[in-house]
Amino acid sequence: MDWEAPVDAWYVYLAVSLVSVAIAGVVLGFPTGAPPDANRAANTIEPVAGSTTEASATWEYDAETIVIDGTTLELANEHGISHASLNYGVVVPVNDSKRLANITRGAEFEAEYGDELADEDTHAVETFLSEVTDQYEKNSDTRLTASDELVARQVSVDPADDNIRSFVEVVNFESIPSDWKLGGYVMTGIGTVQGSYSGIDGNSIEMSVDGDYAGPSGSSISDAVTDQTFHSGEGEFSVDIESSDTFDRPGDSPVDVTIEFDNGGTCVESLDPGSEGRCTNEISRSADFDASAPFVEHKRTTEMYHVTLVVV
Repeated sequence: MDWEAPVDAWYVYLAVSLVSVAIAGVVLGFPTGAPPDANRAANTIEPVAGSTTEASATWEYDAETIVIDGTTLELANEHGISHASLNYGVVVPVNDSKRLANITRGAEFEAEYGDELADEDTHAVETFLSEVTDQYEKNSDTRLTASDELVARQVSVDPADDNIRSFVEVVNFESIPSDWKLGGYVMTGIGTVQGSYSGIDGNSIEMSVDGDYAGPSGSSISDAVTDQTFHSGEGEFSVDIESSDTFDRPGDSPVDVTIEFDNGGTCVESLDPGSEGRCTNEISRSADFDASAPFVEHKRTTEMYHVTLVVV
């Protein structure tokens, strides 16, 4: 009997089976899905960031993590990682801020920052941009847990719309009478002008007194000036008027008192002996924020400050 052929057939069958198993193993080793589409993410954000006015967009996606670092994006899932770059705009992930996330999803600035807007001593825009700065520093270039929806919104704010109370500087002053005698003649003039300041820590004022000295010569008052800085925001000051000659003549009534404030404001009051004066200076308060921050843009088309926020 001829057993050679069947034995060869078994060898062939076994070899084919092993190759089939190996191929199946290779096939099973290939990914069964695709990495997230980072380009789609960039294409969702970029028109929002590049808009000349406020804009928003939403994109549903499948990823496990997302990294946003200014203009670069990285999305990852179990199938791989993808990258993309924005050609325009620096975006800020704000997942950790409830009210910034609310604004990104469509809430009005006035609704989320109503308390700050109602408080005349708190600048709402300054608070808003400070919180955006915190989120930028915390979340940029950080691996964030992805949800199934990316929301981007460009928000514009105008510091001029924030109804905040101005600073007010107040200077109260009075003239101190001084009698001048020459022989049997007595004349009451002004020997000193003294006053008080209440206002802003570190600000200064200059007070000068102009007029003539008492007596027949009619010579002008000289060197009656003081320049004071109030480090605690309040303090007192005085200016002596009496002449430096041997007669010690006081100022003749009236004298003009000029107050010059740090910001250029000027106030002039005329005083008689024993009279009082008052000068006030109002200083508008502006938002204190870094307009040069990479995520802040001042647009000429709106004359407002714009930022692009993202919730991932």
